Amino acid sequence: MSTAKEKSFVSCILYLHNDGSEGKEFFRRVCHVMDENFEKYEMICVNDGCTDDTVGQIKDFMKEDGDTHVVHVVNLSYYQGVETAMNAGRDLAVGDFVFEFDSCVMDFSESAIMEVYRRSLEGYDIVAAAPSHYVSFSSKLFYFVYNTDNPYKAKIRQERFRIISRRAINRVNQLNTYIPYRKVLYANCGLRMDTIVYDNKTGAVKPRCKRNRQERSNRNDLAVDAIIIFTNLLERLSMILSVIFGIIMLFMLGYIVTSIFSETKPVEGWASTMCLMSIGFGMLFVVQTLIFKYLSVILNMMFKKQRYVIEGVEKLNQ
Repeated sequence: MSTAKEKSFVSCILYLHNDGSEGKEFFRRVCHVMDENFEKYEMICVNDGCTDDTVGQIKDFMKEDGDTHVVHVVNLSYYQGVETAMNAGRDLAVGDFVFEFDSCVMDFSESAIMEVYRRSLEGYDIVAAAPSHYVSFSSKLFYFVYNTDNPYKAKIRQERFRIISRRAINRVNQLNTYIPYRKVLYANCGLRMDTIVYDNKTGAVKPRCKRNRQERSNRNDLAVDAIIIFTNLLERLSMILSVIFGIIMLFMLGYIVTSIFSETKPVEGWASTMCLMSIGFGMLFVVQTLIFKYLSVILNMMFKKQRYVIEGVEKLNQ
């Protein structure tokens, strides 16, 4: 007896960058899950400047499998990084639900894909699958800094893939035309979200670090941008430094006054020089704090310019 397939139309966006045979195998396994569970779906492969035969291997698989899948390949002009590439794929997707696979690492079971989908049907617009192991120290540090100083209630962590409803995509697109970090905007868009944590120690693949220098640089820049835009960390640090230097300034002024009236006279010009330096450094950090506050207001207007954020609307009468 065959199981009834889901009638929702889903889009699967797969990020490709020099994945070789891993990309082909990942593509095959995702297609297998889609074939078994959905009546209609599309695969969107984003070729982010691959210099190997990744795309060629996927095309070969399509010929071997009889070209039974709806597949789009988005060929970016040059390597642009996972965030830009996935945004390009999402703009092309037309599904009611959109799966985002940020890499071809499949350390989760195929059933996890449907587990995430069924969780979204329970009223969650964004559901992610997150590994419980093999998270790098730099990633842990970034998520700790972000979550500690994040003014919003949503917390983020390393994710392997996620599903997004059409409503969530529309909401995020309203936030800004440019999305520097999808995961953060998904978390702060105001809609219900959930994360399913799976044990990737028993997964089929242990993630391997294959990032080149450019990719690592892009990831580091992205992390810095996310902290600057979506947290108040720089503003807080500037305020703390202003307070510290303000205290030092007062201490130095007190020391200068004491030295003037002491029996041992300071070198001529020393008091005025130290006084000028103390006040100057103190005022420098005050001005810096004001500048950071001004930039924070501009960033809030540019990247969080919604007048209000709602989770949903309930209709109480029929």
